[in-house]
Amino acid sequence: MNGTRNWCTLVDVHPEGQTAAGRKTYAMVSGRSTGHSLASELVESNDGHEEIIKVYLKGRSGDKMIHEKNINQLKSEVQYIQEARNCLQKLREDISSKLDRDPGDSLQGQEIQVVLEKANGLNPSSTTRYSSPPEVDTYINEDAESLRKTVQDLLVKLQEVERQHQSDRAAFEVTLSRYQREAEQSQVALQRAEDRVGQKEADVGELQKRLLGMQAEHQALLAKVREGERALEELQSKNTDCQTEREKAARLEKEVAALREKIHHLDDMLKSQQRKVRQMIEQLQNSKAVVQSKDSTIQELKEKIAYLEAENLEMHDRMEHLIEKQISHGHFSTQTWTKTENLGSVRISKPPSPNKPMPLIRVVET
Repeated sequence: MNGTRNWCTLVDVHPEGQTAAGRKTYAMVSGRSTGHSLASELVESNDGHEEIIKVYLKGRSGDKMIHEKNINQLKSEVQYIQEARNCLQKLREDISSKLDRDPGDSLQGQEIQVVLEKANGLNPSSTTRYSSPPEVDTYINEDAESLRKTVQDLLVKLQEVERQHQSDRAAFEVTLSRYQREAEQSQVALQRAEDRVGQKEADVGELQKRLLGMQAEHQALLAKVREGERALEELQSKNTDCQTEREKAARLEKEVAALREKIHHLDDMLKSQQRKVRQMIEQLQNSKAVVQSKDSTIQELKEKIAYLEAENLEMHDRMEHLIEKQISHGHFSTQTWTKTENLGSVRISKPPSPNKPMPLIRVVET
């Protein structure tokens, strides 16, 4: 694996009795798209003597320019290595044909052949007429051990990704259930608030009717007071010494005093009712503001629930796709299971700003 930790080539070394066509090369390269965290692809090389299995890994988020630069560099390196492989293959074929024509230099040709096989990343072919030296066997064993370790690492990573997926799914389900409970509670609270608002509106209507009746009665009493005052003035202007007139005047004065006291009492009651009406109006406006706030909260919760349900369905579809892909790759000789998991581009919406409280309207008595 090179220094960027994005690409590596593994050679599947077969026993000496196996042909060159059975060789496989395993390559772990950087992901082709950001939609898959793990994916594999079976590709045959240009010369047809080996199979290349590419495992795509999900790159880190951020630093896209550096990541793309590393990918382009790796692509150029891969192309260069392929060209070098082809050149070495042609050179090996030329040397083999030359050795076939000149058997005298067979030992030297065998050493050159082994060196070329090592440079190309392949084990010596079983069709060679000479036994391989101990250095080649050591190289074969090291490559086989490296392949086994790489396969084990990939399986461990796959298990870690599965565990992470299960934990994320459980967290999403818990969050979804919590949002549903909050939405139900908000709906119940909204219904109760609407009922209270309706009751308060009915009370306000009844109080307004009573206020209108009291205002009419107040006007009638004022008219009676003015009429009594005029009669008293007329009696006082006549200035008669009649006892009956004095008694009538005293009675009228008492009636006027009683009416004034009653008017004063009615004024107090009217002011009290006006204060109650103003308080009811303020409470009604506050209740409407609370209802609007609850309604916006319910709408936000519904949007979050819809988003989580859509994301859950998408994760379920990808799990089914992963299972189908694992079944389709079940016939490989290495028994390597790869899992495709795409957590998707999670769009994290900006948290809604808290609703500004609506201004309270106060009725000012003039």
